[in-house]
Amino acid sequence: MKKGNSMFKKTCSLLAISVLTFSLSVPTFAAKDNSPELKGTWSRGEVTQDPIATFKGYKTDEAGNKTVLDVSPFTGNNIISSATAKGMKGANGEVGTYNYWDGVYYYEYIPNSYVMDYGFKDDYHYNVGHTQAYNGTGGTAKLSYSQASAVTSQWSVTAQVSSTAEIKANYLQKLGLTFGGSYTSSNTTTSTSTILYQIDVSPGKTGYIDAALPGAYSNGTASYKEYLYFSATGTFTSTGNTVTNSNEGGWSPLANSSTSVLNFTSGEY
Repeated sequence: MKKGNSMFKKTCSLLAISVLTFSLSVPTFAAKDNSPELKGTWSRGEVTQDPIATFKGYKTDEAGNKTVLDVSPFTGNNIISSATAKGMKGANGEVGTYNYWDGVYYYEYIPNSYVMDYGFKDDYHYNVGHTQAYNGTGGTAKLSYSQASAVTSQWSVTAQVSSTAEIKANYLQKLGLTFGGSYTSSNTTTSTSTILYQIDVSPGKTGYIDAALPGAYSNGTASYKEYLYFSATGTFTSTGNTVTNSNEGGWSPLANSSTSVLNFTSGEY
């Protein structure tokens, strides 16, 4: 009996050790994050407005002589684009010789003459939204960002780029080839109720999230042929001169309306 009792005690001891070992090997799971959600105040945010480079150029005659121009010769109404002088239509939309002026110079972009001298891309250039909220809960709280409203981002470029189809195409092409993707004169980011970004806000602090659309910049050189209009013949006659502007270009937004391309900055104060 003593021997039997000894075996029984050993068996019980082994069982106890097994149970203890099992209980210690059970994994522990992190508690679910029950941080309260803050209701952010969404706004469009500051509209991105970039300065436009001033004219910096010169005129070259047929002999190759260059003359620095202190003032831009481009008025907005003396640009020839797609074989049509800009801004020269009559009240009823017709184009007539009375809309052109004797002795006034007109300028036509030389195809593919645009050269990017320098440029850069900014992933956070165009503001498309802002949200913020104060955390008065006494503990850490969540602040989320959704694109509550559709937002349009506009380019800021020199007058020649914005009004001349040929140089506009060259300028946008240079941005795409240099920085990848496609760029445009105007891009509208779509709205969505989906949470795109989220941060933790400390108690007693105001948290904020800013959303931005990428943009790209190009400063380049473009050349234009110079013409004079003569009403007697109803024709534009080349002067043989070429005008070159070395401050041509500006900023343009990425051509993508999806919120997936947005970038975010955040913080608290």
